[in-house]
Amino acid sequence: MLPHLWPRNVRGVLLVFGFKIRLSTTASLVFFCPSCGGDRAGSRRSARRWFTLFWIPVVPLKSVGEVVECETCHTRFDPTVADRPTTADLHDVLSTAVRVLNAMLVRTAEPTDGPAAEAIRNAAVAQVRTAIPEYDHVTLSSDVASLDPALAGQYVGPLDEGLAVGGKELLLSDLVRVTLAGGTITPDQRRVIDHAGRGLGLTPAHVTGIVTSVVAARTAEPG
Repeated sequence: MLPHLWPRNVRGVLLVFGFKIRLSTTASLVFFCPSCGGDRAGSRRSARRWFTLFWIPVVPLKSVGEVVECETCHTRFDPTVADRPTTADLHDVLSTAVRVLNAMLVRTAEPTDGPAAEAIRNAAVAQVRTAIPEYDHVTLSSDVASLDPALAGQYVGPLDEGLAVGGKELLLSDLVRVTLAGGTITPDQRRVIDHAGRGLGLTPAHVTGIVTSVVAARTAEPG
């Protein structure tokens, strides 16, 4: 990191000069630290080259980049690490995704009334309450009226990088179980599941495998 040093002797005085990289904090932030494996406080730090005289920085030169440094483990990362969602961010996005996707499944259910419709609505509310405890049938009705099932993928897009494959599979499996509470999966409901799977970065074959597995398990359950 430090410089080549060139001693110079001018009229009997030894001059030692060179260059040094110094870091200065420009902002504080909370980010997901890959080294710690969790949300941590950190600092955004700017790196600048300095001209040194007798090892003392005296003249600032050009900026040479930026890093994010974890205040816990002190590991330094490329600044793009701050663009990734934190655990808290993922929780909020996941809660929203569970809410809207279940409402979309209710909206695309057939029939829209009767015991089957009531069963899927109850299943949807119960599922959303695992993420949002205060969720109720009144809120579900409002969501059903306002959400466009074609936008399912957009609500899960932020989870693509932050959610592990197992988490993605569980999310889709829960959606399939909710649809099956109504007795079957309608073509429109399957499209919602497919859009969600695509938004999560899963292949069509992977999504089909999840749906098939859940349906098979449901069929195998004793009457």
